[in-house]
Amino acid sequence: PTKMSSEARLLEVFRRLDGNNDGFLSPKELLSLEGAPPNLLEEVKFSDKGITFPEFFSLLKRLNLVDHGGKSTRPNKSRSRTSSADRPDSPFDHLQPTHTRGVSDENRVEESFNTQAVHDILAFGITPDGLEEYDHFSFPGVVPRTFVGPLSLSLVMKPLQLIWFSDQYQLLLMRIVLGGMSVFCLGRFRRSFFSKLAPPEKYIQWSSVFTALTCVQFHIPFYLSRPLANTFALCLTNLALAEWMRDRSGTCVTLLAVTCAIFRADCLLFAGPLLLIKLVFGRFSWGNVIFWGIISSILSVCVTVFIDSYFWNEFLMWPEFQVLWYNTVLNKSSNWGTEPFHWYFTSALPRSLLGAYLLVPLSVFQNPITVNKILRNFSRIRNILQVDPRKLMILFPALVFVGLYSILPHKELRFIFPALPVFNALASLTLSEYIFPISSTHKRKINSDPSNGYIEYILSLLALLLTLGITILISQASANNYFGGTALAKTHDVFGCPNGSRGGKALIHIGNLAAISGVSRFSENNECYEYSKEEGLTKHSDYGKFDIILSEDANFSLRGFRLAFVETGFSRIDFRSLKVLLEPKVYVYARLSILHVAHLRGKLSQKLH
Repeated sequence: PTKMSSEARLLEVFRRLDGNNDGFLSPKELLSLEGAPPNLLEEVKFSDKGITFPEFFSLLKRLNLVDHGGKSTRPNKSRSRTSSADRPDSPFDHLQPTHTRGVSDENRVEESFNTQAVHDILAFGITPDGLEEYDHFSFPGVVPRTFVGPLSLSLVMKPLQLIWFSDQYQLLLMRIVLGGMSVFCLGRFRRSFFSKLAPPEKYIQWSSVFTALTCVQFHIPFYLSRPLANTFALCLTNLALAEWMRDRSGTCVTLLAVTCAIFRADCLLFAGPLLLIKLVFGRFSWGNVIFWGIISSILSVCVTVFIDSYFWNEFLMWPEFQVLWYNTVLNKSSNWGTEPFHWYFTSALPRSLLGAYLLVPLSVFQNPITVNKILRNFSRIRNILQVDPRKLMILFPALVFVGLYSILPHKELRFIFPALPVFNALASLTLSEYIFPISSTHKRKINSDPSNGYIEYILSLLALLLTLGITILISQASANNYFGGTALAKTHDVFGCPNGSRGGKALIHIGNLAAISGVSRFSENNECYEYSKEEGLTKHSDYGKFDIILSEDANFSLRGFRLAFVETGFSRIDFRSLKVLLEPKVYVYARLSILHVAHLRGKLSQKLH
């Protein structure tokens, strides 16, 4: 009956009176407020559904029952109920999140297992009691995956946690560690490749072109820090390629065996041509390949079975064998979509290599092919198009690998990751020949004939610039492809630390689309909330036990809830205007009482309706 000093205190009163926890205060519930003035009861008795907290708060102010002092903000009167058909504009439509969003802040479904596994190892340890909290027992996925990669990452990250202790940055730390490992392995391949093929005086120039070409592309730099099984495999295949270039059969075979047995069994399609061509030309001995292949394979299988049987709590668990059986023998990978045979050559490789794609075929010739050479020596074209056996020997296994993989109906770019550094390295040979002769050793020769090399030089620079431009555009699209993680981070920022409808922590339900587009256990790091990914909720009424809902359903409607904000995500690229187009992806609904908490925290840019 007396004036109340703050909105926060009044909100506590509202929650206690709201016995149904539906966000509405009925006249009957209001009667339980001891000493409620008659004019207050008179105002609400004609409301069938009751009044929301903003209405309740405005009403008390209008009746001069609430102090107007302090820093509180007076909300406008709200409608008691809003259907999905006439839902007002969200009060968060123009909200600016306080966190920054980079290209790879979060993770997607392909990375989910390894990301969750690293989090669980670091957070719960590897004791039997800690395993009970692991995510993969609740969401095992279609096929099991190995813990060898996440365990290796965790062992490196654990000491770094002593100096990088904030939970908020653990996901970033994981990316830095994995990215550093990937760059080191790629650097080993680069060093071996150009030590073999580049003249000593051009080693730095040619290897620098490879680095520049890789950096202006999108896919390789992007995935080097993504915790995919393919990324772990790429690290090992790059090391194997480095040993392969140096004709070190034992180390090469060992690395390939570890890759196939633990991370990606389909790398057998890459290992086979690599080893076969060395065996045919006598660079590797059959005895060494067979010996190290058998020993390494047996030890690798023992390692993965020992580790994964413990973490999966299953006897003799060999995850990669189950993946191979599922994808090849059962051929169930086709359930996730199929592509035509030529897809890798006509879609995946052009998108990943961009400007370098056209340079790969030109790389197999002994001397750089220029327009001037062809025009002047057209009658002797065979003399110009002389193939370099060393380069062809390197290109052949990569082409065979992609060709064999093309037989499998289900296709994804990440499946052919081991071949991408090979294609890039070969393309950089051609690019180096086109760029550096005009700037250094052949300058006098070019000045005597201005047509010699200028066309290729200009086209090479244009190819690099075009590749960089497309990469920037794709990066913008990718930055908007992790809308689930962004929606959850914005939820933490908007609602702060609210009380749940049943007291204690607020309960957030994370829908399927949000869960596979950026949400991980690393982002479920706010102590004010509990998180649920419960499945099988078929009716809107099934969500009544939650306080905040991250849903892909634009027509979600439940009494006591209102749309808080909409998180947009990547739709398509409009190449005419060179813009990334967005569309609504995740709809965040919240209880009205929690919405008002955000209003009190000054997180609204529009008035509540």
